Amino acid sequence: MKLNVRLFILLFVACFSMTAKAQFFSFGFPGERQQQQVKREKMTPPEYKGGKEAINKYLEKNFQNPSERQNVEGNIIVACIVSAKGKVEDVQIVKSVENGLNQEACRVAKSMKFKPAQVGKKKARGRIDIVFPIRHGRLSFVTLNTIDV
Repeated sequence: MKLNVRLFILLFVACFSMTAKAQFFSFGFPGERQQQQVKREKMTPPEYKGGKEAINKYLEKNFQNPSERQNVEGNIIVACIVSAKGKVEDVQIVKSVENGLNQEACRVAKSMKFKPAQVGKKKARGRIDIVFPIRHGRLSFVTLNTIDV
């Protein structure tokens, strides 16, 4: 009986010391811990070929101004999700001006084609915001005040 108790105690102490050593080696002291550094790859957002000026020309060419002039001013901001193939998948109005102009801005944004976003060297989905400046109810990139005659 005494032998069994001694053997049990010896096994218990041996197991406890093994787990204690395992914890010491697996976790270490705070100064000895090696933290993994997560490699973050650079993401480049989607872009239109030709840059800002090319976007403005495309918008001027394809945006159909309403036949009736309205006294509406402001910027329509459209958020677009660009697929890995460069096509616009989803469009959402971030800043609104007037319903008819908003719908036209969405139509034009959906017809655009972009260079897709990249994460490292892989093509990925990305978001881009397109601004449609509206002056006197029409699309206008001129920042000077205009006078209707």
